[in-house]
Amino acid sequence: MDLDEALRCLAEADGNRRRPELCAGPYLAVAYGEGLELDVSRLRAQGAEEFAARAGAASVYDALDLLAVDVVAATGDTVEELLERLEEDGPMDDGAPLTGIVSHRRRFLALLLLGFGGPMEMITARFEQDPYLGDALTDLPGARFVLLASADPPNQDFAFGVLDLGGGGGH
Repeated sequence: MDLDEALRCLAEADGNRRRPELCAGPYLAVAYGEGLELDVSRLRAQGAEEFAARAGAASVYDALDLLAVDVVAATGDTVEELLERLEEDGPMDDGAPLTGIVSHRRRFLALLLLGFGGPMEMITARFEQDPYLGDALTDLPGARFVLLASADPPNQDFAFGVLDLGGGGGH
């Protein structure tokens, strides 16, 4: 999933316009970074079933919401404080990229995808080569990334993604 498609999903979730092909889970929300509950290291420590109880989702939309909640919680700030801080770094254009994204958590996630928190790259191929989450595919045979956003190493140790665990959702 590229950046435009990820932003579209966030807007669709806010507008309750979910596409059926993105609701054919199971999906798993995974992340890499300090303080994140959905950190992939917990997957390795707990095992897939226990981790899925916390990070499992029926749709890509639900997985993105889990990631948004986790990323905000890991900062220790409110989402409003985070949005305010990002706005200090530069004006947040309420135009095309954020159109339809009303939820503060989803807006924060969208802004991270857009690079407001630091350089992020949407990985669309060779997922296994991602330095942060590439190994998740080894931990979950048969899974595939639907979305993978990764910070520019080595400056930031942060990434998040959504894995399709075999539900056959279209991407």
